[in-house]
Amino acid sequence: MTRLRVATAGLDLLAEAIEGQNAEVTRVDWAPPAAGEPAALRHLTALFADDRVEKANSEAIARLQAAEPELVDAGPAASLIPGLDGKTVLHAGPPIEPGRMCQPQRLAIAGAVLLEGWESDVDAALAALDSGEVSIAPAHSLGAAGAMTGVISPSMAVWHVRNTTHGIDAWSPLNDGPGDAFWLGVASAEAIARQRELAQVIAPAFSAALSKSGPIPVFPLNAEGIAMGDDCHMRHQATTMLLLRQLLPSLAEVAPAAVRAIGELLAANGHFALTLTIAACRSALASIRGIPHSSLVTFISRNGTDAAIELAGLPDRWFVAPAVMVGDPLYRPGFGDGDAAPDIGDSALVECCGLGAAASASSPSVAAFLGGGLADAVARTRSMQAICVAASERFRIPTLDGEGTPLGVDARACVDLGQTPLINTGILDAARGGQIGAGVAQAPLQPFSEGLGALAAGLA
Repeated sequence: MTRLRVATAGLDLLAEAIEGQNAEVTRVDWAPPAAGEPAALRHLTALFADDRVEKANSEAIARLQAAEPELVDAGPAASLIPGLDGKTVLHAGPPIEPGRMCQPQRLAIAGAVLLEGWESDVDAALAALDSGEVSIAPAHSLGAAGAMTGVISPSMAVWHVRNTTHGIDAWSPLNDGPGDAFWLGVASAEAIARQRELAQVIAPAFSAALSKSGPIPVFPLNAEGIAMGDDCHMRHQATTMLLLRQLLPSLAEVAPAAVRAIGELLAANGHFALTLTIAACRSALASIRGIPHSSLVTFISRNGTDAAIELAGLPDRWFVAPAVMVGDPLYRPGFGDGDAAPDIGDSALVECCGLGAAASASSPSVAAFLGGGLADAVARTRSMQAICVAASERFRIPTLDGEGTPLGVDARACVDLGQTPLINTGILDAARGGQIGAGVAQAPLQPFSEGLGALAAGLA
């Protein structure tokens, strides 16, 4: 008599019942696509069956692999970002009304208003924001992007990066470090003073050094940083030091008076290269915007109230859902979940470019910081791999024998698996601003589902 052999798919209770009857069971880890939701299944069927989507995604990946972002300058935002004029402050995330902004975002804008001299105290600055006397706009609307609150005002110092392969410019504010800082939602006198030093001392020195040395390719710095333990989102220590090493001879020659200030700044700010990476990734990802029918994600952007994505095939259209709380949180002493603001920042675009969570396996120290080990870091990279369509040819992970980081987040895979990109990020104090911890956020699924529906509707 032949012994009964049974295969079960995703039904543990059935498998256990059959095993209890001494039958051999093969368990298959399976779930219906998109959790069986009918509309999503129709969209997935249409998008996976259409060759135009595959061709579009292949073209998008080729553009990302070929992108060569270079640091070309640093200086005042009003001089470098076309269209930034008047009493305008840029912010992270999709468009939002002042009254819906989270408090750290509002405080960061108030700090920028004080920096510009438009008002004399925080209360007056917030009133000017609420009345519309001070205009606000997403940084993405002018080709820029920033970390956390992502605030940029006219006199603030920004990086200017150019994707030389595709002729696309991008900007991001110079990172103002830990403690009292605009990017962390603090509008103190110390935060304002730090911005003035960045604009009056640090940026001019870098600008002069770049004039002497010529443009600096950014992605090679990131690639080497990954080899040295960075994930290039939550950890940037190696990339920051590599940037300084590259420019130090020119800095010493053309801006010697600023070298000490730069050294002191970088010694206390391991995140200094973060915003340079953000600008580089934005310039690379912008090269795939407008490829018809592409289901790849260009930007993931959050403002502490809303989280949004843009698809390559549907440029200039945000798909929005409420911002999520940061998961796997590690808080500073005295803080907990009740103090935390929701996920915020434009920086999640680095995950779409093969960095951040995609490169988690390169940075055991980030995993340890979050309370895990190398296996947890590898699991985060594998999670990103499941929703990406390619592997980076330049960002390679030593702990995985040189395997390329996952590249090209595919909204189809996200909806199919019910899994969205992980985001290595910080956590801000919801009431007072300032960083109180860090963790891993997961983008909400709703924008991916809605974007996929809109993309499918455009196939006809």
